[in-house]
Amino acid sequence: MLNRMKDCVDVQLRDQQEGFRKDRSCTNQIATLRISVEQSIEWNSSLYINFIDYENTFDSVDRTTLWKLHRHYGVPQEIVNIIRNSYDGLNCKIVHGG
Repeated sequence: MLNRMKDCVDVQLRDQQEGFRKDRSCTNQIATLRISVEQSIEWNSSLYINFIDYENTFDSVDRTTLWKLHRHYGVPQEIVNIIRNSYDGLNCKIVHGG
């Protein structure tokens, strides 16, 4: 299923999206982050970094819209149905500071 989705979705992703793509990894982004932190320390300058974990907020996404977006970007309907069925009855909880 994942391989069938990759062809549809991969062409829609920005070049900067490295993770979870064939023959790519996040190594360059990690190196860039490390260099930025090291330079900030070396130059004694402020550095603001924000990491957002969208995995835990997925439950707040309007799933009807999500399924439509899958179809809009070319994911076959049978794949959308499989994904949609895996989320039926799924509940998530967002915890802040805990």
